[in-house]
Amino acid sequence: MASTQATTGLVSKLPARLQNFFARYPPQIYSAAVAPRASPEETTQAVSEESLPSPYTPNRDAKGYKHPDPKEFSPSKALLHTDPKHPNPFLPHKNFRTGKWTSPRYGLRTQADLVKLAVKYNVEALLPPGRKSTEFKETRRAERGLQIKGTGIGQKVKGHKWERTMEARLEDRRKAMLEMPEMIRLWKQRGHGRGWKKWPKR
Repeated sequence: MASTQATTGLVSKLPARLQNFFARYPPQIYSAAVAPRASPEETTQAVSEESLPSPYTPNRDAKGYKHPDPKEFSPSKALLHTDPKHPNPFLPHKNFRTGKWTSPRYGLRTQADLVKLAVKYNVEALLPPGRKSTEFKETRRAERGLQIKGTGIGQKVKGHKWERTMEARLEDRRKAMLEMPEMIRLWKQRGHGRGWKKWPKR
């Protein structure tokens, strides 16, 4: 009884736009909290298969960027789900009777306005999953990187020549530093380190 009164009090504090939306699409059916998602094992496997790129790429296999397959699994796509019995109003859905796709009930601009209102009143989790949700944006940003080619997961860039050869030069420098004590010892044995000779004047 107390929980019902608390829920009623919470709903009464929401603006009319959110109240009308939740009345039409009840959170217990449409919210992102009850939407089925991919298992954490699938998500971890999909992310682990993509190795993080080195900032210095000695090869040029990333010269032409290959766009990802739209049918491939990704953590962000796993967040977007629609139930055939209760179509998500934020996502397009396929009519199994006619075989045609139906546009979302709410456009992206309207979705963004609803998400902003829900975030303001701390009820975003009650909204259906959509492309304007905070969770989807954060997951998508992690996948795509900094909106710069090569900064996303599994992506590479051609880079400048000094960047592509940086790893090899650093490795040569490291080996030279390790061999430096032996080089100094041989130099002293040959008598080159006993005195300092002035350069002749020109």
